[in-house]
Amino acid sequence: MELAILSDEISLDLDEALDAGAAMGFRKYEIRCFDDYQHRVPYFKPDRESRLLERVGQDGVAVTSLTPGTFKLKLSQRDRIRRELEETLPSTCEMAVRLGAPTVIVFGFMRETNGDPEEAIAHLKQAGGIAAGYNLQLAVENEPGSYFDTGVNTAKAMRGIALDNVGINWDPANALVSGEVAYPVGYEAVRPWLRNVHLKDAIPVPPDKWENRLIGDGGVNWFGQLRALCRDASLPHLTLETHVFPLLESTREDLRRLNILFEAVRTLDAETTQK
Repeated sequence: MELAILSDEISLDLDEALDAGAAMGFRKYEIRCFDDYQHRVPYFKPDRESRLLERVGQDGVAVTSLTPGTFKLKLSQRDRIRRELEETLPSTCEMAVRLGAPTVIVFGFMRETNGDPEEAIAHLKQAGGIAAGYNLQLAVENEPGSYFDTGVNTAKAMRGIALDNVGINWDPANALVSGEVAYPVGYEAVRPWLRNVHLKDAIPVPPDKWENRLIGDGGVNWFGQLRALCRDASLPHLTLETHVFPLLESTREDLRRLNILFEAVRTLDAETTQK
């Protein structure tokens, strides 16, 4: 199974990210930020998109998805939600079409005392309709502190949204720190709606914090999860989201560890088949 990566998990510099990524064997990139973390899809500095377009298609480079960070909001922030539905999301969809990216990743609204998950579902259904107008997939990422933090909760949202072009961006580490056994419990819940998977590790820090870790240094059962993903073969790629500094060195180490895990999965499956 091919590995993709978020470009800013290598470098915030566009060319450095793609050049270093190519040296590590990456061909597919999820796009989030360039230059700094304030310039996130679709609000790049001038010429960044045109430069990215120049690189797309060269040496097999492809954009798998865009992640503008939309709906990492409370439901009471109605003006911002309206702006994201009317401005940010359509602009992101237009950029996705230009870049040939099939998927836009969003979040599921942050919990608050008087919030109603049904309202969050209604907003996401509206967002799915917007993405459908551009022939794009919308993938809702499970996020700690949101209404759809675990695999089980995000699957419930999918049943409420009930749109063919809306699925899940599964992040097992996020599910773990939200209190779920990410694999197998969360994974089995999200599997029918799987659109993308983020690979990172984490440990919960009670009562409500967490720390990101290199693959294998956190609490996610990555061997079991990767074996299931390879077995189910429902995705063309998985996306590395290192989230540990220093980025380049940590990404190289994560890649080394993932290659070992994939080889262990292949070996075990081959032995199981021979028996």
